[in-house]
This record gives sequence, C-alpha cells and structure tokens, in this order.
Amino acid sequence: MSRGGASLIPTRMPRTPANTAVYHITDVANLPRILQSGGLYSDVALTAAGGPAQQIGYGHIKQRRMTQLRVDCCGNRFVGEFVPFYYCPRSVMLYTINMGNTGLPKGCQTTIVHLVSTVATGISLGRAWAISDGNAGAAHATFSAHPSALDNLDWSAIDANSWGGRTHQKAAEFLVADFFPWTAISHIGCHNANVQAAVTQMLVAQAHRPPVSVNRHWYY
Repeated sequence: MSRGGASLIPTRMPRTPANTAVYHITDVANLPRILQSGGLYSDVALTAAGGPAQQIGYGHIKQRRMTQLRVDCCGNRFVGEFVPFYYCPRSVMLYTINMGNTGLPKGCQTTIVHLVSTVATGISLGRAWAISDGNAGAAHATFSAHPSALDNLDWSAIDANSWGGRTHQKAAEFLVADFFPWTAISHIGCHNANVQAAVTQMLVAQAHRPPVSVNRHWYY
C-alpha cells in the first residue's frame, strides 16, 4: 500500500528493440538448407528456389502474402518478400499447424523448432523491416517501421496461453526484408531431446553454433 492507502500499480517496462525477442518457426527438415544458404529467405525467394523441404503453413495464405498483401511502410513491397517472426513462442500458427489444419499430421509440432533473435538484431542488419499490429497475412493488418510501434502491440494477448477473441493481435509479426542471416540467430528451442540432438549434430560443422535447448513450454 502507498502512504495514502491506495494500491501500488506496477508499471510495465516499455518494449524496446533490445528487450524484445522474436521467434521464427520451421520444421527441423528445413534446417540443413537454411544452414547451407547461410540464413532464412523470404517466401518469395524460397519459392523461386524451389520451395522448402517441408512446408508447414497454409499454401493459399503464403500465396496471398506473396502476391496481394503489401507492407506500405517499406516501399509497398509484398508481405511475402519478408522473413517473418512472431513475438512469442507457442504461437497461434504453431497451434494451427499442430492441430493438422495446414495439411500436416495432427501433433506434428514435435519436429518444429523455434529460431530466436531480437528486434534490435533485425534492425541492425540494415534491411527494410516492419512491425505488424497483428497477423500480417490479414488484409486489415497495419505496419510500422518505427520502434515505438512495439509498445502499442497487445502484449497481454501475445504473452497469453489463452487468447480467445484476440487471435489477430497475438499473431503480430516482425518482418525483415528478403533475408535473415544465420549468424543473427541467438538460440534454438526444440520440443524434445531427440530433435535437440539432431539440431546439435547439424551445427557441428558450423562456425556459428547458437545454443540448442529443449523448451517444452514453448509448445502445446
């Protein structure tokens, strides 16, 4: 209690590029090509090169992101020209994939890994970047290329394990144009020890070997 008898209300630390982690999800089957390529490419670039070894998302939504939806604060480029990250593990997309809604078997989250970085790292690459207020695959999403947009996101939805009615807000994205280098990945989170061991083995020949851990609470 304060001296006046009123309850003290904790203040939330402002979100900054440096203290905001971001997470890119992909199937472990895609990791060898990511390593060979030196990083993550946008869907437009991946499609031109023949596509990923294992697609995990909705094909029709990826197509819409590549040909219809644009990021107005970044030269009106297509959303699909950017490498996407979420602001949380255990994302809406991971839930959808794991439920079998995108065409993969139900329960397939066990082979999906989280590639972790920060907004600050993404900005430091010198590429066009944007913050979406929600799912960047939705026609009503808005975009900003100013760091202050982070503090306007619905963090209660983003951080929640239950987000009923706020799916769009929880699915907010950080987008980096064209390519995100492997050296900018700071950590890899896995569902289980078998995948952790497989990823660790893949990294043996790499100069950049971010720590790999089992983070079961990042999954459903």
